[in-house]
Amino acid sequence: MTEIYFVRHGETDDNRDHNLCGWINPSLNKEGLIQAERVAQQLKNESFDAIYTSGLKRTNETAAMILGCKHEKIQPLDTLKELNFGDFEGRKMVELEKEHPQLYQQMRDDFIGFRFPGGESLREMHHRVNKTMKELISRHDGEKILIVAHSGVIRSIMAELITGDMKKHWNFKIDHCSVSKIEAHGDFYILTKLNE
Repeated sequence: MTEIYFVRHGETDDNRDHNLCGWINPSLNKEGLIQAERVAQQLKNESFDAIYTSGLKRTNETAAMILGCKHEKIQPLDTLKELNFGDFEGRKMVELEKEHPQLYQQMRDDFIGFRFPGGESLREMHHRVNKTMKELISRHDGEKILIVAHSGVIRSIMAELITGDMKKHWNFKIDHCSVSKIEAHGDFYILTKLNE
């Protein structure tokens, strides 16, 4: 059995202000640091064989709080980055709706296949993330790993491993610094914690 713990990073100002925050690279804000400290306390008795982040500041800072002085164990992977919102990074969804109503309607009609201009689609992100996830599960067979990532990344993994349907992406709620967990028994996956 492989145990995979997932933690979403702490809050940033972009999250607080409801800006699209994919590949832009803000640090945790004051509330995010408090959240990271809380999840560090929650996981203080856990020992992980490997720790992965997306490499963005908000995931690295959260992982560093969880690990304390053991920063050398953090392994950043660009393939665990959030959805790339391209030209709309750092902007609000309501701006997309007002300024580009046709694009906004395309997104509403096909949230899986819609590609943000200069960015990627949810389908592309989903395949990127889950290819990496399956490689990590294979690499760490029988071990306990921690992945500190983003809400979209964690939802995509849950949708794939638990339901096998990327359309279930939005059926999982993942709050800042929440803990979720999956047990992998070969190709069979059990969700044992969600958004705690």
